[in-house]
Amino acid sequence: MEPVQTLQTTNSGFEIKWQGYLTVPFVKEWKNLADVWTNEKGKVIHLDLNGIQRIDSAGIQFLIYLKELSQTNHYSIHLKNHSLAVLKVLDLLGLVSFFGDRVKVKKEHSNEVEFRYGTRKTN
Repeated sequence: MEPVQTLQTTNSGFEIKWQGYLTVPFVKEWKNLADVWTNEKGKVIHLDLNGIQRIDSAGIQFLIYLKELSQTNHYSIHLKNHSLAVLKVLDLLGLVSFFGDRVKVKKEHSNEVEFRYGTRKTN
């Protein structure tokens, strides 16, 4: 499935809504655009993940890449409206706290995501 994206400009930056698969072909396409974003110092970028139906290791690496790039290039990136597919992978890999964004879990999905990793303090 080809990814679909919508770009909206906001007062502080822009919001990107992704739909479809956040997988290798998508990442290859968006890597070059992401490099353009890095010139947007001081901007806030919101990635709306509500429409992501599938995410693989390349998609996760891409999100990590964007987050780390934002920290070194002085812009902010926030993930929002995580789909269940994204939540499951972030939970499994313990990356919820790495991204540090507010996560909302729909009541009907609360049994499918445990958030065992990365959100609880360990002794």
